[in-house]
Amino acid sequence: MVTVKPWPIADHEWVTHYRMSMARKHVPAIALDERERELLNAVRKAEVPAADLFGDAEELASEDAAELATVDEEVRTSLGGGLRPALREVGGTLVGIGAVSVLLLIIRSGWSVDIDTAQALVGASVLVVFVGWIVGRALFSAGRSVSAVGALVVAVALGLAGIAFADALGSGHVVAHDVPVPFLAMGMLAPGVAALVAAIRMPQQQLRKSWDDSTWFRRFRGGLRARLMPAATARDHVAEIKQTLAVEGTSAYSEFGHPLVLARDIAAADRSVRVRLWCVSVIAGAVVPLCLAVLVLANQSWGSLTVPATVALTLAAAVAFAHGWHGRPWARS
Repeated sequence: MVTVKPWPIADHEWVTHYRMSMARKHVPAIALDERERELLNAVRKAEVPAADLFGDAEELASEDAAELATVDEEVRTSLGGGLRPALREVGGTLVGIGAVSVLLLIIRSGWSVDIDTAQALVGASVLVVFVGWIVGRALFSAGRSVSAVGALVVAVALGLAGIAFADALGSGHVVAHDVPVPFLAMGMLAPGVAALVAAIRMPQQQLRKSWDDSTWFRRFRGGLRARLMPAATARDHVAEIKQTLAVEGTSAYSEFGHPLVLARDIAAADRSVRVRLWCVSVIAGAVVPLCLAVLVLANQSWGSLTVPATVALTLAAAVAFAHGWHGRPWARS
């Protein structure tokens, strides 16, 4: 890895903005270090502040990311690229659910609460479904469609079984009285925090470099379907590559590289696939918060925070829709 020399003190704020803007732009670490070294050398040679020499840090980062980002890095760091991205998303989800649950406990019960067995089972069942959804999405993004369906089925089955058992048990079975909410919050947030810490400390994973053709084609087709490509179109791409390999007499990996990288490249060139992905992202980002806002307002379950929570969810839906509309596929050149 390239070693970047220390920046002048006057440029620390600028380079911090640059690094933050480059985060999660799918730029390999080596390429990012080399680019930063180029910028630093230019600053030292010109003997002027980086802001005067390069202008706005975010604008430069956007230009650099467009040039330096790679599909390989996108696959490696995205959900489906390995354990680390999935663990990071699981941790973020557990922390988010735990924080909301703690807030609801404080609103409803104050700073101490009785732990009811049935309610705890329902909460645990909901968490299992959420975690299973993330695991299923990770497997689906990795091109493992069958494993993804299996993970989702198991998670839903466990969730329904837990809820059914809680319903049969009924309320009134208190396992602990007057438990301090701060103490309970530590226990609820600990799994998510632990998952996030483990993801941060986990070494960067590398893309697999050893593939037999049968596994390669299975993951390639799964990668196309994960990008919401129609099954018939995905089969056509698989058939085309098989014909090419029959003529060339080489393996799929040596000729085309990583199956998920190729799948993303092909999907990115298909306008109908880009439109499908856009529609799903807009629905997830805008429609889901809006539905939650309606449910919160209808049930009045947040007490005095019902109206602020509804407004916040509605604004989140509006922002997500505006951001999605700005990135609509048919508006791109």
